[in-house]
Amino acid sequence: MKFIDNTKHFFGIRILKNKLRGISRETIVCNINDAKSVGIIYNATNLMNFEIIKDFAKTLMNKKIEVSALGYVHSKKLIDHYLYRKGFDFITKNNLNWYYKPASNIVSGFIKKPFDILINLSLEDYYPIQYIVALSSSPFKVGKYSEEPNYMDFMIDIEKEKKTMQDLKDEIGKGKEVNGRKQEIEDEIDKKVDIELQLNFLINQIMHYLSIIKKK
Repeated sequence: MKFIDNTKHFFGIRILKNKLRGISRETIVCNINDAKSVGIIYNATNLMNFEIIKDFAKTLMNKKIEVSALGYVHSKKLIDHYLYRKGFDFITKNNLNWYYKPASNIVSGFIKKPFDILINLSLEDYYPIQYIVALSSSPFKVGKYSEEPNYMDFMIDIEKEKKTMQDLKDEIGKGKEVNGRKQEIEDEIDKKVDIELQLNFLINQIMHYLSIIKKK
């Protein structure tokens, strides 16, 4: 199964690179205070991510910025809580073709819209998200640092922050004995806390740099 997934991913990346060869895009740096429109793409597989993104979108809208958010759910089922959310669109595995290309009118519209800034808040390198970011008409794309392939103009490296958080967790956990089911629950809680910390850190760093960045 993993071999098949890797093969599909390989062809997906290859097809995407071929598409990009025929696209010319000018990078235009934009300060968040000058932005009129912002696109947000993120991993909406768990509800916690959505709640964080919802608050972030509200912060941007309070700045009189038009916000469009597109969440990718790494599942075939959409959480009921996501239904009828104004300004928030979602795609699932049901919207992907055989090599994981996202195919829907929602995706086409999001890609075609030239947001002043496209913010990729996915902590994972899911191909459907990579595809949308790569082909987006936005002249300025920002997000988490990742190794090739990446398709952003400005990236934030959160690996050092992840190490700091892990060191703190290890220090707190010294001498603590937990067994069985309780350990599984605590591990799951730790995982959610890690994701929440990383996502909030990424948002804060992006907003910091977007507020001081100057047009070239």
